[in-house]
Amino acid sequence: MIPSATSADSGTTGKSRPKWHVLRLISMLIGLLLLAGAIVLVINQHERLEPALQAMSHPDPVIILILIASMLVGLFLTGLQFQLLMSRHHIPAIEMQGLIAASALLNFLPLKAGLLGRIAYHQVSHDVHPMETAKVMILARIAGLVIIGLTGVSLFLQDWSEGPLWAWALLPALIPGWLIMPAATRTAGLVMVLKYMDLVLMAIRYRCAFQMMDQPVGFDICLALAAIGMLAGAIPFLSGGLGLREWLVGWLATILVTLPAALEIGIMADLINRATELVVLLPVGGIALLWLRPRFTSAMKRRRAELEQIRSAADPPRSQDP
Repeated sequence: MIPSATSADSGTTGKSRPKWHVLRLISMLIGLLLLAGAIVLVINQHERLEPALQAMSHPDPVIILILIASMLVGLFLTGLQFQLLMSRHHIPAIEMQGLIAASALLNFLPLKAGLLGRIAYHQVSHDVHPMETAKVMILARIAGLVIIGLTGVSLFLQDWSEGPLWAWALLPALIPGWLIMPAATRTAGLVMVLKYMDLVLMAIRYRCAFQMMDQPVGFDICLALAAIGMLAGAIPFLSGGLGLREWLVGWLATILVTLPAALEIGIMADLINRATELVVLLPVGGIALLWLRPRFTSAMKRRRAELEQIRSAADPPRSQDP
């Protein structure tokens, strides 16, 4: 036994861990306050938003279906991204899809419960080191930031050249597309293309949200709002950019959209997006959690049994002879 070393390690861990927990709790509280502030602003400005609210009272069922379908496809694409990044571990595709849905739902809870749960699940069920899972998540985040940058450049060029949007919108997919050709960069290129498809689906949801409010907003603006929304979701500690995303989308709407009450309209568009996420993730993520829980429990029992065997082999029973 080396008590001094053990106590030093435990003391260091004990001091650092509460700091991270406090920081995460503070970030979550800030996000909730920002979200509450956005909702209060919309409520207080209900007279200015009367036409939009009236249009929302009779939504087109087709728009609602597109909102839900685009969210489901986005979840599927996220699962594909992590399937590619973790392909060497041979994780079943259906299991990865369920894990992504469950973790997306749990990420609405404080302390990034879904992210931590996914790291623990991979370690216990597939013997993936936590640092490797964290590295994969960082790579996916970097791919998203690259796509956000390419989308910003393409929208700037489209506005500057006044060319057709469809042509410039190909830029964020064509550049990663070149990376698919060499075998060494194929996975990175595929992940970025899938990430751009996810961003386009998010832009479609913003377009549907504005249509629900009967507000004329072009798809190029929706792409820009999706890019800043994805950027807000990439900020650490705020689950999905909770609260911050609403205000950033509203702020950008005031710059890009020439509408009365543009800030409130932009915030409402993102609140519709947030409500769509909850409507989809509550049943889908809930079912995934119920399906994955027994698998995780059985994997935990198997790992404990293996550890017991290792301990028994390392410490053979002592002889009873005097």
